[in-house]
Amino acid sequence: MTHAQYPNLFKPLTIRNVTLRNRIMQSAHAMAFNTRDGITTDRDIHYHVARAKGGIGLMITGNRLIHPTSNTFTRGYPYGYRHEMVERDRELTDAVHRHGSHIFAQLNHFGVMGETHAMDDYRVLWSSSNIKSPVFGEMAKAMERSDMDEVVEGWCRSAEYTREAGFDGIEVHLAHSYLLHQFLSPAFNKRTDEYGGELANRMRFPLEVIRAVRERVGNDIIVGIRLPVDEMVPGGLQADDWIEIARIIEAEGLIDYVMTTAGIYQSASYIMPPYDVPDSWLVPPITRLKKALSLPVFAVSGISNATEAERILEDGGADMVAMTRAQIADPAFANKTEAGREDEIYHCIRCNQGCVARLFHGTSMTCQVNPATGREAVFGPETIQMAGRAQHWVVIGGGPAGMKAAEGLASRNHKVTLLERENQLGGQVNQIVQLPRRDSFQWIVKDLKAQIATLGVDIRTGHTATLDSVKGLNPDGIIVATGSTPDRSGYSDINPLVAQVPGADSNHVITVDEVLGKPDSIGKRVLIVDEHGTRYSAGIAELLTERGHQVHVVTRWNALFHKLATTLDQPVVYANLFKAGMTHTLNSWVGAIHDNSVDIFNLYTGETETLEGIDSVVMAVRHLPLEDLYFELKAQLPNVHRVGDCVTPRMTDHAIFEGFLAGREIFDNWKRYIEPGSLEQFNPEQMQAL
Repeated sequence: MTHAQYPNLFKPLTIRNVTLRNRIMQSAHAMAFNTRDGITTDRDIHYHVARAKGGIGLMITGNRLIHPTSNTFTRGYPYGYRHEMVERDRELTDAVHRHGSHIFAQLNHFGVMGETHAMDDYRVLWSSSNIKSPVFGEMAKAMERSDMDEVVEGWCRSAEYTREAGFDGIEVHLAHSYLLHQFLSPAFNKRTDEYGGELANRMRFPLEVIRAVRERVGNDIIVGIRLPVDEMVPGGLQADDWIEIARIIEAEGLIDYVMTTAGIYQSASYIMPPYDVPDSWLVPPITRLKKALSLPVFAVSGISNATEAERILEDGGADMVAMTRAQIADPAFANKTEAGREDEIYHCIRCNQGCVARLFHGTSMTCQVNPATGREAVFGPETIQMAGRAQHWVVIGGGPAGMKAAEGLASRNHKVTLLERENQLGGQVNQIVQLPRRDSFQWIVKDLKAQIATLGVDIRTGHTATLDSVKGLNPDGIIVATGSTPDRSGYSDINPLVAQVPGADSNHVITVDEVLGKPDSIGKRVLIVDEHGTRYSAGIAELLTERGHQVHVVTRWNALFHKLATTLDQPVVYANLFKAGMTHTLNSWVGAIHDNSVDIFNLYTGETETLEGIDSVVMAVRHLPLEDLYFELKAQLPNVHRVGDCVTPRMTDHAIFEGFLAGREIFDNWKRYIEPGSLEQFNPEQMQAL
């Protein structure tokens, strides 16, 4: 039935000597799992095998660095130029092949996009020119001819080891502001010799690399490239330019496919776009590229559902479709789609919080909606232990933490009763989805609601739990997930000796919840007091400006909504807010609130300023846990636990993770935590079982 619905998506594709079982793929993406000497780890293997078991046609590994001068960028990248990689990579490729999937290795050099301070020694950044990194601000050396020779050898050596390790293909990275892109693009290439200036010169070194790689590995392995179709910056290379570059490379007769992308680090929001950038936004220029080439073209464009992927293939816009984050969220996406079980898929919400943001914070990738991602060895489906004896668990609270706990318990054969005081499930997610361009969060509720209903959870909405009502259910165990409530006092740890800002109890001082619930009560000119620096406060600012309010933000931070930088939605939010006329004051806090004015003070100088004509003050500050029922239950009943915001208010991924642990009855603090490095350990015997 599904093949009839998606005939192109599940049609095999043959490239050179490899036949891919379907047109579903994961493009190369950083995971930061390779922490031990740059060698492939068990964690990396478990991650890829989970997707192979899930039915994917093709995976492309993230950056494999080809020369020591590229080993300058945070943690977790494998070193393709080390021969020690071959043995471990053979375990990876063998395991992937056992489950019918195929895997290519992407080879890359970061060029100027590195950070020498991330290493134990100080290294020189190499690039096309003497330019600074837009990320870290370090200056690169313009490569000499001898440097180019070393880098060509690094690519060839890494390609040779890739072939030896059993990979099905090699991808040469020409995008994302990295070294070969730095030669191709006038945004980076300022040379005046034979490697700079006109296009033929700028292409000279990338073509040298591609020719040398093909010569070294021969014709029995796939070689492809990753190429942008638009740099997404004013004056940057656009689709016509990249189509010309692709045609020149294709004419060499050395490559087998083109993997697409967009953006440079100066437009990073388009490298891995957040939900603010629409699904399939890049399909039109990719389709133009496809029609200009005879080679297979792989599309990447925030594609998250099979219907859209099928349309792209049917229209001839691409030969394969990357649904990378869709399969970060659900490794079994392909199998579920093929079997007609799409209602069981856990959907990516493109929040970039578990995947992209964690990488920028220097740690490994996971997923907001799927705690098993990157932790497959300890949390994968094969690790589930069914309950030895079915018990009755009561879960109090139907937000993400409570629903995730109920799902886990019910899937392990327990009887579960879920009590939610509101008339609908979802908790604070129901508020998030009211903010501009946050409707994707509804999938958290939809997916978990569908799962717990299928598992037979007794869902009781409109039910306020009490000690007596819970006792009356005669539970064997209780999970309290009652969430949190916003604090309107204006208290901040940046000003900890003031328990409540004078005037915070005035009628015109409201919380974010009240902005959503009582929009008519808000005055024309609004002051938002921001302690978060996240989309929580940024979203409410956008909502109010869209409604026509004049908004000013006072924040304790030294940058406006600074935490959006790592989720890559900051440029979009900034553009919307600044165009709407929003103003802001940094490094400041509220000293006192009056009827029509607010005193604010600089946290470093102590200087005070009075903002006049303020009609409403929105406190986007801390939440406090709703924990009274938990302590009441714990005092009189055994086996009572709490998860999510009622432990302490945090982000949604914390709530889902804790609900996940509770669903597996993992409560022991001596056992529940994953010690640093434990997932990267080597276990050859375990690999044989995959």
